[in-house]
Amino acid sequence: MSIKKTGTGSQNGVVRDASVVGSLTLLSRVAGLARDQVTAYCFGAGPVADAFFVAFRIPNFLRRLLAEGALTPAFVPVFAQKLKEGGTEGAAGLFRGAFSLLALFLAGLTALGMVLAPQIVAALAPGFGKNPEQMALTVTLARILFPYILLMSLTALAMGALNTLGHFTVPALAPVALNLAMILGAVWLSPRLERPIMGLAAGALLGGVLQLGLQLPLLWRAGSFLRPSLDFRNPAIWKMLRLMGPAALGGAAYQVSVLINTQLVSFLPEGSVSWLYYADRLVQFPMGIFSLALATAVLPDMARKIAANDPAGFRETLRSSLGLQFLVTFPAMVGLMAMSRPLVELLFQRGNFDPASSRETARALWAYVLGLPFMSAVTILARAFYSVSDTKTPAVVAAVSLALGLLAALVLMGPLRHVGLALASSLTSMANFAWLAAILRRQGHLALRPLAMEMARYLSWSILMGLALWPLFLRPAAGSQGRLVQVVLGLALGLGIYLVLSIFFRCPHLAPLRRLALRLRGRRARPGKAPGSGPPDDGPTGVA
Repeated sequence: MSIKKTGTGSQNGVVRDASVVGSLTLLSRVAGLARDQVTAYCFGAGPVADAFFVAFRIPNFLRRLLAEGALTPAFVPVFAQKLKEGGTEGAAGLFRGAFSLLALFLAGLTALGMVLAPQIVAALAPGFGKNPEQMALTVTLARILFPYILLMSLTALAMGALNTLGHFTVPALAPVALNLAMILGAVWLSPRLERPIMGLAAGALLGGVLQLGLQLPLLWRAGSFLRPSLDFRNPAIWKMLRLMGPAALGGAAYQVSVLINTQLVSFLPEGSVSWLYYADRLVQFPMGIFSLALATAVLPDMARKIAANDPAGFRETLRSSLGLQFLVTFPAMVGLMAMSRPLVELLFQRGNFDPASSRETARALWAYVLGLPFMSAVTILARAFYSVSDTKTPAVVAAVSLALGLLAALVLMGPLRHVGLALASSLTSMANFAWLAAILRRQGHLALRPLAMEMARYLSWSILMGLALWPLFLRPAAGSQGRLVQVVLGLALGLGIYLVLSIFFRCPHLAPLRRLALRLRGRRARPGKAPGSGPPDDGPTGVA
């Protein structure tokens, strides 16, 4: 059994992999927006919704800290090296041991978390103590949702292995199952329960089961990945575990700042937790579609470059990935700022979500979105360190950035309340980005002057786009239909202006995108193509 090599090491390969992940993540994010709309309609932005969002934040935080923040960055480089040295069978042995060890550890952690749920909730949302009924509800929801961390961490391990093997489609599609399950829980199950919010929690748990289940058939087909194993003597497993500790903090600085914000916001007026949640969800939309998709494709690519002793290719992947990331996130930042209020009203203002909630959510969105480009860039910079098995540097940088962010949050939450907490998160991301970039420059992996010039160019184009959009949103549109027309027109106009500026100024990052589009169009136009003659359906590369 061999791995097909189809050029994923070039910029074209990274763009292609990111386009696969990004296009399917778009579907997931649309389903996620639908889920949030249903949640806002059914539960609004009051104490019950606040209780669910705090309870759901516990397993989500652990998922991002342990799974995405530590497990994936530590596992993928070791897995790629094992794949190169020992082939598919050697990589499968590593996966089996890591999967079994992780399952045992997380089962214990889940049981402990359910027992200690009152203490965890009290520490996470101490302000809820003034409302015993809300505190009790949050504890109950946390106990229901705690197994989610077990399911999602195992899913993250499976996705890391599949991405390195070249399978991107099914892992990127899996989050759709979570969103659909939560919609089902809110719409169908909640009305049948005495406490309707429990239906939403049950939907989230079902979504975790479905996400893991979708990965298993591909792993079964790929080789002996799913054979039970309790042999933990593999040195690669212990290397992975050594890398996980520092990576947990280094890869999740933003999420830790969100957790700190949750503690602080629990002291603010009711609804503040929900306003920050919905604003953060809108910021995560462009991040998921492009930034995280690009980072997903970049980590295996850079790990393969290091395993092949190709430092020049590593630097090129890092440089081009950062450029692509800023090309997309700067206009996303300005566009979200320009249309923040009508966008929030269009998506959420119905049912129990009132105009006051829209106004406060839009204010939080303004503050969160300032950090979007830098938060996105940190995901790529951190992966540059992880690909060379350096998880300590991002951890130290993240710890200092978080300390500065906490200080900013304490200072800003007084005059700005929940908006100040969102702004502090953005400042944390900016500090994290600046320090990581400076270290990579000192190590010779990143040239800062060209990157700064590129950032200035994309920011100036984005500001011009924003100035052109601003008159369109000066007067609020009436009704859902008017808001829809306003938002769609703004998106089309903004995208058109930015694209024209990119073409006029000969943006270099458009070339691989243009080549990819031409290749896909040529493939569709090719007559008589045998059904099995192209790349596998589950990604640009696959297991043969």
